Amino acid sequence: ERPISPHISPYLPKVRLIFTLRDPVPRAYSEYLNKAADRTVVRYLNKRIDNKMEKDLSDAAPPFSALVADVAKTMASCGSPNRTFSMMDEYSDEMEEAGCYVNPFVGEGRYVRYLKLWLGMVPRRQLLLLNFDSWTASAEAAQEAMGRVAAFLQLAPFSFRVDEAHNTHANRSVHVDRDAASDADAIKGQSVEAQLPRRDRCVLRDFFMPYNAALAGLLAQHGYEPMTEAWGASAAADCPAKSGWRFAEELPAAPHATGAAAGGEEERRRCGTVDHPCLAGSDTQAT
Repeated sequence: ERPISPHISPYLPKVRLIFTLRDPVPRAYSEYLNKAADRTVVRYLNKRIDNKMEKDLSDAAPPFSALVADVAKTMASCGSPNRTFSMMDEYSDEMEEAGCYVNPFVGEGRYVRYLKLWLGMVPRRQLLLLNFDSWTASAEAAQEAMGRVAAFLQLAPFSFRVDEAHNTHANRSVHVDRDAASDADAIKGQSVEAQLPRRDRCVLRDFFMPYNAALAGLLAQHGYEPMTEAWGASAAADCPAKSGWRFAEELPAAPHATGAAAGGEEERRRCGTVDHPCLAGSDTQAT
């Protein structure tokens, strides 16, 4: 995102961008299922910003539960949400040694990191944000959302087909040579997240909590409608209250603003300074 986004406005000053954000927990598992269907999970996991994507297909994909277990380890070893990095993020040797890497299925759900860049560069009139979970809830909501898209793109009035859903959990088709359509109404009551074991669901809810909170603040700051409040509200009710993030309690206090974090531990004090890798280049600090 960083090499491209600064160059968009000078070369495409009138560009219009559409973002549709989905609850990051089912989004992560859904993407995993997509990659498992086209046998590219291993290729995806091995990609970094400083190497090329592998071309070989593989059936040796680790189970999603193993990837979630690694996320739990990251929260404990890395400590702070500000330090995590994923497939296309820049990172330091210290961040890697501290176990701050998160697999891209989960890492790409840290929306606030990427959206903050775009909101800071492209005028609001040229950005449309949609809540995936809202506009896929019913045919009426889908028609209303597509109407907004058409108006935003200044297209002539058009009646969109919303009775079919493509590339769903019931019928995968991304990168697979087949037309995979499902009846949109028939899959409404089916939940991707419900397929996850409770432990996996709770780990992911815990992981995304600080990022979703930061995203809510970012959307409010720019005058957009909230969309994170309903994400996992009921699903998280049976999850432990204690967080796996070691420094999670520091996020609302924005320690970088004062130059020192609360607590007496040396690592916490160092993490509270802007030149420490846990905050350097971060887009997730609370404001």
